Amino acid sequence: MLVIYAPALAAALASFAVPGAVQGARAGLLCAAVAAHFLKRVLEVLLVHRYSGSMPLGTALLISSCYLFNAVAMIYVQRLSRGLPEPAVDLLYPGVLAFAVGAAGNFYHHLLLSRLRAGGGAGGDKGYKIPRGGLFELVACPHYLFEIVAFFGFAMIAQTVYALVVAVGSAAYLAGRSSATRKWYASKFEEFPASVKALVPYVW
Repeated sequence: MLVIYAPALAAALASFAVPGAVQGARAGLLCAAVAAHFLKRVLEVLLVHRYSGSMPLGTALLISSCYLFNAVAMIYVQRLSRGLPEPAVDLLYPGVLAFAVGAAGNFYHHLLLSRLRAGGGAGGDKGYKIPRGGLFELVACPHYLFEIVAFFGFAMIAQTVYALVVAVGSAAYLAGRSSATRKWYASKFEEFPASVKALVPYVW
């Protein structure tokens, strides 16, 4: 998992050292948010997550390339937008808030998942249990919900079409994963609550 996240982190940090790459509050905060996002992921790999399987190196490199490309492209497109008129509605600081809420919520629910795995237990393959606590009482994948919030935080900070496309694409992908995860829990555990939605509390 370090192979997946570390290159994007390195690229985001390196952008601060590239002359002219980061100028102005919007570009600086976007680079900082991208770096913080991947730093959090690297630290979670080292200190939080508990993995039940492995991933082929080829798959890891492919995913890593996608994260690296998106990180670099968001920062580069922000550089290309320099000199263009500022948006009529400035979403920079609401975007910083959305990113912070998304990152914090994602981290908290990752902690809950790691504690669930720590004890192992019966009731499913490899010690899986129904997650409890936080928004797990309402949705199967609150960590994905908050990750989507963080990606839309990127889009609000950047206010570029590319960052918005990344956010929408990420939301669609994570919505699909949330739906599949909920179906897995429902098939594996007879006691899985029917009221627990896939991603959005009380809605879906």
